Amino acid sequence: MKRLLLIFCLGIFLLPSCNKDNGDMEETQELSEQDLTWAYVNTFARNGLNLYYLWQADIASALDADKWDYKKNPIEKVSEIRYKDDRWTMLTDDFSSFYGSVSGTGKTLGFDFILYKYGNTGDYYCAVVTFTYENSPARTAGLKRGDVITKMNGSYIPASSYSSFLSDALYSGKTLTVEKYDGTSATIIPAEMYENPVHTVKVIEADGDKIGYIHYTSFTLLSCNDLVSACKKLRGEGIKELILDLRYNGGGFVLTEEVFASMLVPEANVKAGDVLSTMVYNEALTEYFKKNDIETKSYLGTSFSYKDDDGVKQSVSTSGANLGVERIYAIVSSGSASASEALLGEIKPYTDLTILGKQTHGKYCSGLMLEAPEFYSDYADQLGKEYSENGKKYTDNWGLYVMYGRFADKNGYTLCMPDGIVPEYDVADNPLDGYDLGDPEETMLAAALKIGGHTVSASASGRKRAVSRPGVCGETEPFHRPGFGVFLSTKENY
Repeated sequence: MKRLLLIFCLGIFLLPSCNKDNGDMEETQELSEQDLTWAYVNTFARNGLNLYYLWQADIASALDADKWDYKKNPIEKVSEIRYKDDRWTMLTDDFSSFYGSVSGTGKTLGFDFILYKYGNTGDYYCAVVTFTYENSPARTAGLKRGDVITKMNGSYIPASSYSSFLSDALYSGKTLTVEKYDGTSATIIPAEMYENPVHTVKVIEADGDKIGYIHYTSFTLLSCNDLVSACKKLRGEGIKELILDLRYNGGGFVLTEEVFASMLVPEANVKAGDVLSTMVYNEALTEYFKKNDIETKSYLGTSFSYKDDDGVKQSVSTSGANLGVERIYAIVSSGSASASEALLGEIKPYTDLTILGKQTHGKYCSGLMLEAPEFYSDYADQLGKEYSENGKKYTDNWGLYVMYGRFADKNGYTLCMPDGIVPEYDVADNPLDGYDLGDPEETMLAAALKIGGHTVSASASGRKRAVSRPGVCGETEPFHRPGFGVFLSTKENY
């Protein structure tokens, strides 16, 4: 796995007793392979939580090295002890897939969907396609928004175990055969690709005004320059307003959110380098940052940089890309989370922002992705060479996604806390309406235009597609691919 953009804070990190005198680890020669794996993973997980966890003080007793059961399944252990309000911190034994799901790269089928109840009994779900990615296997196979998938690989989607069923069918790298309600079928062969989240960018003309529209699906690092290009294009068109569609955007990287925000707020604030956001950390980290004069705020700007997976510095400039719009309409849903929520909360003090849709997810934390083998590499001197090498061996592809900070706007207010952003206008998504995303007649986009007082001529709308609708397709049941709701920091020098 390529090195992540993480640095441990050596000044405040206390290792547990993990040498020959450790009662839990001293009999390593007699332990099974699973026991050894769990012991090393537990050591890594406990240390990561003890250092970074936002609610470290609330679970301090559970993090005591002498109380931690190193022989217990570490995934269950982390889930068991996390703070009651934390729905996101997790340990995984497939870190590469988790990282791929939030970086936008990896083996994928290339489509997204919403689940609906299907049939009269409620025993099954159908999956309604919401969008497909450009050049994706799904699009090549003919899938499009509004398609109703009733079977996957010959089986109905069971309501009682839909999560595990869909994870295996969609995210295991296997070929997928789908049967649709209209009687047609398609075979989708997964492929390695980058799912460009800058999905749809267009200008809508209404009443003599030009309104920009961006459908954005994930705050990946690779999308920074695509966002800049999109905003430059819309700025060049002279748009006065922007409709920002984040209804299917589950989050991503802090750096990308900062880049995007600097193109949405008034240019005067960007030039002034005003505060965009503030972060709240656990007591130990707060004290460490204060003692070492480390900044805990982020600022608006035009120049950004990060290191990619290969450690190569990448630069992003937003010069000439500030939209300068008079107002922004944001489309959201329960699928809008983390960086989506942070972006809206942090630009709200600076912009005329109207939010429509459904209540957002409510993930108000920033998280770090920690790789277990890197922990054992970084602390080889303290752990000892043999222990470190064994740790890397037994924790390969294990990682911890740990909530480590609460984000807030320049005034310290977190708009999406505790249960998500409640839109000013309640509008439901309807992928069965027969219109593509970006079409002025599409349900949520049409609502945004109407709220803004705009009327679009019939000639400006695309032709409505025929959609074959199930007889019973009731309320939605959310399902999100691995990595949903992430908000990842890329800062390096804590």
